[in-house]
Amino acid sequence: MKTLIQISIFLIVLCSLLGSELPEFKSELFKRGKLIYCDEFDGPLNREFWGQPKGKTIKDGKLFVGPLFQSKEEAMKVLKRDHHLGLEPVAHINRIPRKFVMNLRYQFAKPELTPGRPSFQIGHHMINLGIVKEGGHRLKLPDGPTFFEPESDMALNKWIDLVIEYELGKIRVVANGHGKTYEHEKVTIINPKDKYGPRFTFKGGPECVIIFDSVRLWDCQG
Repeated sequence: MKTLIQISIFLIVLCSLLGSELPEFKSELFKRGKLIYCDEFDGPLNREFWGQPKGKTIKDGKLFVGPLFQSKEEAMKVLKRDHHLGLEPVAHINRIPRKFVMNLRYQFAKPELTPGRPSFQIGHHMINLGIVKEGGHRLKLPDGPTFFEPESDMALNKWIDLVIEYELGKIRVVANGHGKTYEHEKVTIINPKDKYGPRFTFKGGPECVIIFDSVRLWDCQG
């Protein structure tokens, strides 16, 4: 909690020094939110939220995430194992609050959809947000139902403007202006087996680069 307060103070001071205003807080689920992370990738990588820098490059105001290794042989030699070799781009945004609003602009640069990829996990191995081949997106709850939003225009190689609002039992997902609020007992980002969570996990699959343009994250109250 102390660290989040320090981050919030730093953001306020930084915006003041730069002569800019804090991003406006808007929410359908919450009345108040404290901005804890805001990034347009015009500076160094924020390792507190993004973790290790390997495979990540900031250029022209964007964060590019690629694979950690270019070949299986190279990965096995370095890692001394034959699994989880880092041959596809994977990104995590850490330190996700138990109640939050997130605004994110990103895309998956990739020739075509492949089985299970790309994917965006809201909570590591929990709620899965995926692109539908026929158009739009689907939201799969852990051990629960799947919801479809065909009008969202979510696709490969196109910017996705995403808003997520979450609290236990309720999530609102709006992609490119299309979405809704879902209330269900299976709505949770808490994975008891994930010692780093709660966090977001992006997996691109083969021949993919994940590109982030901006991210804003608020810790919310009722």
